[in-house]
Amino acid sequence: MAMATISALYPNEPGSHFDGDYYRDRHTPFATRLLTPFGLESVRSLYGVASLDGTPPGFWAISEMVFKSRQAFDDAMAQCGEELFSDIRNYTSVTPLLQESEQVDS
Repeated sequence: MAMATISALYPNEPGSHFDGDYYRDRHTPFATRLLTPFGLESVRSLYGVASLDGTPPGFWAISEMVFKSRQAFDDAMAQCGEELFSDIRNYTSVTPLLQESEQVDS
């Protein structure tokens, strides 16, 4: 089975907020503890700094979670998704966009 990368993108919507310290220090370790037993292999988070024209970034943050398979991610969400998503209000006012991605090496 192929690895599955699930990306969580947090849009920088007008009037929204994102607490990067909470996300790094509390949410990511919490999510890692919850999801590792279900096949989470790694997590990488990127914080938006600015668009290339100097305006605010389009996304507050982008987080990539690598799972053993898409089924592993689905099983994790079925078991602990509600608990995981209930923490979102502690660090942001936006709903993350989730997508499955595939790494392409050139």
